[in-house]
Amino acid sequence: MLKKNLVPLILIVLSLLMLIGSNESRLKKAGWMGNTVFFPFVRSLKAVETRQELKQEVFSLRKRLAETTLENLALQNELKQYTSAFSIAFDIGEADLVQAEIIGISGQYQELNLIVDKGIGSRIQIDDPVISANGIVGKIIQVSADHSIVLPFSNPRFQLPVMDSRTSVQGILQADISGSIAMNLIKLGSDIAVGDTIVTSNLSRLFPKSYPVGTIKRIRESQDNLFISADINPFTLVENLEHIFILKKAVKNE
Repeated sequence: MLKKNLVPLILIVLSLLMLIGSNESRLKKAGWMGNTVFFPFVRSLKAVETRQELKQEVFSLRKRLAETTLENLALQNELKQYTSAFSIAFDIGEADLVQAEIIGISGQYQELNLIVDKGIGSRIQIDDPVISANGIVGKIIQVSADHSIVLPFSNPRFQLPVMDSRTSVQGILQADISGSIAMNLIKLGSDIAVGDTIVTSNLSRLFPKSYPVGTIKRIRESQDNLFISADINPFTLVENLEHIFILKKAVKNE
């Protein structure tokens, strides 16, 4: 019982002592008690306050770090857009370009399309051809107010007249359900070879002539032995694209 009441009794005695004497003596006693009797409590309170201040400072620093990271990512993305506009590796003639960012995909696994952030407001139209800095990508198949859908060459629904840049041998660019592309319907005996560059054909009404497509990696005969096909390594990897360019000249259907 005595142990339970000891602390309150001590506090009462100390309080009474604080009331005795002049203001100056009470101040001296308060200073002495703060540096002796109550010092552990004062130090604990200061430690708690310091800990709270440190927590708040850490929170503020983490918030600022997150904001700075987002700002840096936005600047890096903007820099990519500017640099890619000047890195097109082939002649596009006098065509106007509308740069767009890929913001999503649509369709089934075997027939994926790209969604880009430009639409009617940017004068985008159905059948506008689409390229990357390295070669062809596909064409616009649907346009909304603020976005459009691109049918890429890796989609089996896409077909395009192409030719061998060395010999002008003609064929049709097509993809299978896995996204692999080939130049099909090539006449038997045609002069083509592994390593040849394939470009858009003069027969294309979608792309101007000689836009790069890819290189031949393998040549094989068709099952009916009437044609040969050439498997293509494309210059553009659709799955790795971040930005594309929409051409504003050739707008006719393929």
